[in-house]
Amino acid sequence: MSETPEKKTSSLPMPLILGAIIGGLAIGIVGTLLVGGNHKAAPGSSPDAVVAEFNGKEVKASEAFAAVKPRLFDLEEELFRIKETAINEYIEQRLVENEAKTKNMPVDQLLEKEAGGGSAPTEVADKDIDSFLASKGLSLKDPRIRKEDVRDYLKYKGKFEQRQAYVAKLRQSARVKVFLKEPESPKVNVSVEGYPMWGNPKAPVTIVEFSDYQCPFCSRALPVLKRIKEEYGPDKVRIVFRDMPLPSHGRAPAASLAAHCANDQSKFWEMHDMLFDNQAKLEDADLKAYAKKLGLDEKKFAECFDGKKHMALIDKSRSEAETLGIQATPSFVINGALLQGAQPFEKFKEKIDRAGRG
Repeated sequence: MSETPEKKTSSLPMPLILGAIIGGLAIGIVGTLLVGGNHKAAPGSSPDAVVAEFNGKEVKASEAFAAVKPRLFDLEEELFRIKETAINEYIEQRLVENEAKTKNMPVDQLLEKEAGGGSAPTEVADKDIDSFLASKGLSLKDPRIRKEDVRDYLKYKGKFEQRQAYVAKLRQSARVKVFLKEPESPKVNVSVEGYPMWGNPKAPVTIVEFSDYQCPFCSRALPVLKRIKEEYGPDKVRIVFRDMPLPSHGRAPAASLAAHCANDQSKFWEMHDMLFDNQAKLEDADLKAYAKKLGLDEKKFAECFDGKKHMALIDKSRSEAETLGIQATPSFVINGALLQGAQPFEKFKEKIDRAGRG
């Protein structure tokens, strides 16, 4: 994966862009992979498959693809998501059509009856728009976002969620099972030495987060990480933060620097949370104001920040991530297994529990 969505320029209508942002689409790539079924293995699909030769020497897939394993996993995972979405959309469409046929009414009429409900608000105040965008790490300062688009989205959000709940009930009644196999992540060896950490160093599961303080998708990972801390505790899981400021985010390096300077005074996670809560305000003056608000020694913080004390560590973290093939934020490595994007808690739980058993 080469970019996060906010780095791309899209020609899609604003309501669709907004829907993608709000829906939490954190990644977007295209690949080719045969998943499941009884297909014959494609050339190079086995680690021992010979994919080339030179001077009479065979080249195995495991050798040729070693340096691009994370990138190939990106492609495999994206194709899996595309197929998974297609399967679910197909099933849900058929379920709704069958239900409409059973009740002898058109699909639109069925949905309006069962999930129309008049739940959408007739008016949305400006303060509600500002509050909603702030909760997503966004603001109307972003030229891609128009107030009226957000107003329309909030107006019909309730109705959409009601219809989703109705379809979910149909799925439950139909005992839907999906047999598509999710691709296995390659093992990624990540250094944690010298980076901020939460939890017991001897915890059986280590989550290494590669993140960017200006990335809106990264801010959405905070509630999930908070839940992980609450449900597993510091003796079962430790979380290590690795900086990965993206080139498109001009204030991200300075924010990373502020977090490390706060770490010198044992306030990394407090600064970390404050930076993500204030993604639109990351100028130097803002960062120093946060240090004051956290009760840090302002003189020591300023010396550290102005002197760029930890910038070499930040650059090293970003460079190592790129070497590993990790190019998008947020990305997580859970005991060597890669998990990308602002994923729900259930995705983390699956990998954490598997890692804990291993």
